Amino acid sequence: MIQLLWCTIRPYNFPSAHTEWMKRVKSVDSIFSSVLVSTDQEKEFIETYFLRNSLKGRVVSYKPPYPGVCLPSYKLSYTLEADMDDVVVFASDDFIPPSGWEVYVTGKLKNLTGALLVNDGYQKIDFSNMEHPVFSIPIMKYECLTRLNLVIYHPAYSHLYSDAELYLNLNEMSLIVDDRKNSPDMVFEHHHWSSGKRNPDSNDQSYYNNREKDRLTWEKRKKLSLQQRLLVDESFL
Repeated sequence: MIQLLWCTIRPYNFPSAHTEWMKRVKSVDSIFSSVLVSTDQEKEFIETYFLRNSLKGRVVSYKPPYPGVCLPSYKLSYTLEADMDDVVVFASDDFIPPSGWEVYVTGKLKNLTGALLVNDGYQKIDFSNMEHPVFSIPIMKYECLTRLNLVIYHPAYSHLYSDAELYLNLNEMSLIVDDRKNSPDMVFEHHHWSSGKRNPDSNDQSYYNNREKDRLTWEKRKKLSLQQRLLVDESFL
């Protein structure tokens, strides 16, 4: 089973974005989607979409306002019920996966406990166009997620730099399965506004309003030990 986690910041665009992911798989029955929204109305809207399209999934409503995806991602992963051999994919509405993506990720992680580093159409192989190496789209076995203490993006961040910490943690744990050179055609295309593939919106602006705060958090946390970085304060639960 593939556990598709999705903290949507554009809930009413979710059906069209999710459909792009679903039409690129061989069997939608192999996908279970967990979605986090911020209102009961959004929850009802997405549940109706699941029901009308006979899709497996759950919708979690987390009412307090939150900036970015870090705290929501932890809310989803902390409450996820999965088998150790399931593959967890943290999806987003600004990524377009390749056809057969579910066969690809399950095949590459078969008999492995790790996180699959894939091409996103933006980052260079050596990360020379990035400030830091990052995991732009987390794909990992659930067992790998448990080794991370269920932390994909640490809730100490609002949004930015959390993917750099994820890369740092996985690298120190020797859990990275880098398949970018082996599978150059399997591109999970990142339509990030900075690449010119879409226009920025108010959500993008809100992330960058917290950029300096997140940068200072990263500068502090990257000096911690791995064990310290994986801890999550109970106030986030």
